[in-house]
Amino acid sequence: MRTITVAALLALMLGGCASIPPASRTEIEPAFADTWVLQGRIGVQSGEQSMSGQIHWRHRGETDEVLMTSPLGQGVARIVRDADGVALDMPNQPVRHAPDADTLTREALGYALPVAGLTWWVQARPDPAHAYEATHDAAGRLAQLKQNGWVIDYLQYAADMPARPRKLVVAREGLEIRLVADSWRTE
Repeated sequence: MRTITVAALLALMLGGCASIPPASRTEIEPAFADTWVLQGRIGVQSGEQSMSGQIHWRHRGETDEVLMTSPLGQGVARIVRDADGVALDMPNQPVRHAPDADTLTREALGYALPVAGLTWWVQARPDPAHAYEATHDAAGRLAQLKQNGWVIDYLQYAADMPARPRKLVVAREGLEIRLVADSWRTE
C-alpha cells in the first residue's frame, strides 16, 4: 500500500471552500515560463502512514514528467502526463494508464488527489479554472490559498527567485503534503 500511496502522490504532482470566482489570466500572480523544472523533497502524512523522498518535476506546457526517488536515490515511480493521458511506471509492476491523473489516483488509492491544482499551486498561483480564497503576505505574495477544499500554506519563498515558493504545505482531511523546492529552473 505504501508504494501505491507514493505513486499516487506522484500523480498528484502532474497535472471546495472557495468563494471568489475564477480569476482571469491578468489577475493571477506574475506570469511564469511555461517550461520549468523543480527539484526538491517531498513528505506525505496520511493518517498513520508517512513517506518522504526526492522529487524531480519537469513541466512543459501540457506535459509533465515526475520522477520520485527514495531518500537514498532509488527510483520509486515515474509519472508522465501528455496528450494521451497519464502513465505511472513503478519498479516490478506493470505500467498503469489512465486518461487523467485524477482517474489514476482514484484507481490507485480509491480517492482523487488535487492533481490539476498542484501544477498551479507549486507556482504560487490559483488554478484559474476554479474559485479560490487567497491571503497575501506583506510583499504581496500568496501566504495561503484555499481552493477545491484544499488549503495551501506558503511557508517560504526562494531567496533568488522571490516569486517562487520554496516551502509549501497542501492539506485536506487527514492528508498533508509538504514540498521543499531546492531549485527552480526555467527552460
